[in-house]
Amino acid sequence: MNFRFPVFLDLSGKKCLVTGEGYEVAAKVQALVDAAASVIYVNPQAEPAIAALAAAGLIHWEEREFMAADLTGCFLAISDHEDNSEVFRLAEEQRILCNSVDDPEHCRFSFGSIHRRGELTIAISTNGWAPAVAVRLKEKFQRDIGPEYSDLLQLLKEARPRITARIGDFAARRDLWYRIVDSDLLKMLQRGEFAGASELIQRMIDEAADASAEH
Repeated sequence: MNFRFPVFLDLSGKKCLVTGEGYEVAAKVQALVDAAASVIYVNPQAEPAIAALAAAGLIHWEEREFMAADLTGCFLAISDHEDNSEVFRLAEEQRILCNSVDDPEHCRFSFGSIHRRGELTIAISTNGWAPAVAVRLKEKFQRDIGPEYSDLLQLLKEARPRITARIGDFAARRDLWYRIVDSDLLKMLQRGEFAGASELIQRMIDEAADASAEH
């Protein structure tokens, strides 16, 4: 295994195939839906969670066995069959990214253990050798990185265009970003002081813009 190249994909509107069944399949389908992918599920039966997504029109479910033509036009595929070799072979021929659940020999990419807080995503990989380590690290991040990080990223997302518009010098912008991140913002957000945190960011922007204008 050599799953050493980390990447975050924009799957918006991309055709993604999921085929087979197993205890992880429903979560994989839901993750693709959450990523705004165009999801095709191919299997004679479906778990209730998957059937509900199909009923809601969030995925397309083909109630039959997998066929080679199902891969046509796909960006990636996820397979959970007793034997994933044929799905993987066909995906490789068409240069489609393929993951076979719990079958690293037939994978071109792997899923890390994920911790999310709003726009913040932390993905952890042990290159497939020790998933339990990844899970424990995820649990640590869940304890240490709370909802205040989601609030922080929302504030910074809103502040970015103001910073770009008012501070033209790259080095000055970079220094401001680090001052903001290293400030008391997280402590304020932990206390629920969202408005105060927003005001602090604006003061720091004003001060940096004034200093930049003086130079």
